[in-house]
Formats: sequence, structure tokens, C-alpha cells
Amino acid sequence: MNITEININGNNVKLLEYVPECYCYISGITNNLLGKLRIGIETWVTKDLFEKMDVSIWIYDNIKVNAFAKYYEGKNYIALSVGLCQKFWEAATGFIDHENLENVFRISDKNKEDYIQAIYMYMLNFIIAHEFGHIVHGHLLINSDDGFIDEIRDEKELMKNAHKWNTQILEYDADSFAAGINTTIFLGGWVNDIKILLANFDMLFLSFYLSFSVLAEESNKDFSCYFENDITEYDHPHPGIRMFYCTIVMIDWIISNKGVNEITMSIIESGYHAIISFEKSVLKKKKIKMCYFSVSETEKGVQHIMNLVNGWNDMVDMYNKYSYIPIRKTDMLDCMSYFIDENGEFIQ
Repeated sequence: MNITEININGNNVKLLEYVPECYCYISGITNNLLGKLRIGIETWVTKDLFEKMDVSIWIYDNIKVNAFAKYYEGKNYIALSVGLCQKFWEAATGFIDHENLENVFRISDKNKEDYIQAIYMYMLNFIIAHEFGHIVHGHLLINSDDGFIDEIRDEKELMKNAHKWNTQILEYDADSFAAGINTTIFLGGWVNDIKILLANFDMLFLSFYLSFSVLAEESNKDFSCYFENDITEYDHPHPGIRMFYCTIVMIDWIISNKGVNEITMSIIESGYHAIISFEKSVLKKKKIKMCYFSVSETEKGVQHIMNLVNGWNDMVDMYNKYSYIPIRKTDMLDCMSYFIDENGEFIQ
């Protein structure tokens, strides 16, 4: 396989074209998907722009759950750790094989393997699109001395809250870009069969949920005190917050392409129900601190989302100077509704 080395913070990091065969239970499926995903990213921008960006996808042999984007010697690199691939695969498998899954979803035994591979593929595609978003929107070029963003940032735990909040805003933007890419893929496979559409888009919703669950639970970020802490104390948004604003992006893409009608409303309603039912009926999560998605419907969660959206709008003009493509602002959010309190009780 092809191997290259790049320097990150003074350390040489070896990048591999494929997952080593010694990781036998994920190497075959992952390497097959990587071949397809490398072709796919070429369609996310124009051919000329893709050549200018010079983006490539790599694996690095580390069991830590992480992914990064790096601008190095005029080229852009996206790298996924073996550990991330392993945990994504385990999350997809754990979802399909969960003993309580039939409380919400019915999947025949003959189709289970196909569903696992599909969910895994969309999780991989999401994290690749997320790192691509960091690159294409100039997050790396704005600081040419560093040119590096990863999902863990262990060495930066002591950074000030202002820096952490700035990082959260960049994560919001990269997540939003990735949500748009994955939704576009699903829209490209649109069929005139409501049952197939509901099943497909439920899988899209759940692939987001599983991706953020893995990244939160495996990165040693403790969100258990989310309601007690200031939101600027984190360098990544709460997984439920990430999930919710990605669904906003997804809904916007669906409605923009297919309009507001019974079918699109059914897709959106079904996707929300899939996540909530999975947490409550499959995972048996009862407390709001455990139910990631419900956090976004509290007063604090809603304010968090509004601050991220408005914070990114304030930064767009600066990043447009470094972005490979024009970045459009969204509407400033003055208010959003919230429905539950911190104890999980519905607000009248």
C-alpha cells in the first residue's frame, strides 16, 4: 500500500493508504469502502477546485478514536485512526444486533449485514465530509503555522474558554457541511416509494446519532455536567446539540429539494421518532442527561444552538478570505422554542 509521512506539531506521523490486514475484522470492509469514498469526495466540489485543494484520505495506525485534517506542504490530508474505524464498526454492529432493537425496528436476519455495512459507510462518509469541511472552508489556512485540526485535542485541554468556544464554532461549521453532503447523497437516491424513503432517511438520522455518540463517549469528554457547566468550557458541542443542528441542515436540504409536502414531513417526523425511540425504547435511557437528543430541546440546549449559529455568522467574513468556496451566512437566530426542562418534564 502507499505510505506517506507528514509532520504534526514536530512529530512525524505515518499515514497508510488502507487499514492494515492485522485488523482483520474491519480491514476488508473498511478498505473496500475507502476506495469508494475516495472517488466520492471528488464530486463534492468542481474538478478544478478539487485539484487545487489536493485532498487525500488516509488511515493512521492508532487505537485512539480520532480523525484529523492537516495542511502540509501545499497539500490537504484527511486521516482516520484505526481506533475510530473500529468504534464506528462496533457502533453500527451494536445498533443492528441490539437485543431491544425489535422494540422499534424490524430488520430480517438476511438484511442485517447489509444494514450494518450501510450505516458504517455513512458514518465514515460523515467524518470524512466533516474533515473536508474544515479544509474547504479555510479552517486550516487561516492559521498557516498550525494548519491542523483534530477531534481529540488532548494536548489543548488547558486552552482558555474563548479558544474552546471558537473551536466549537468551527466544529459546528464542519458538522453542517458534512450533514449537507450526506443528505445530498440520500436525495440522489430518491425513489417514489414512501416505505423505502422512510427506511433510508431513518438510517441517515441514526448514522449522525451513532457518529456523535462514538466521538463523545470515546474522547474522554465528560458531558454529564452539561447543565451545570458553562457551554464555553467544552471544545466540542454536546453530542445532542451536534445531532440537532445537523438535523436542521438535513431538513433544510430536503425541503429545498423536495418542497414541503406530506412525504417530506413524514420523513422528518420519522427521523426524529427513530432517534427518540432508539434512546428510550432500545437503550432504555430515562434521564435527560443520558438522552443526548433531548438536551437540544431544553432552554440551555436551544441557547447553545443559537449561540453557535450566530457565532459562525459573525466569523464567516473572516473565513471567506481563506475558504476554497464562498461561504454563505444563515439567518441570525433570535429565538427558538424549547419543550422540556432539565429534569425531562414537558413545559406547559
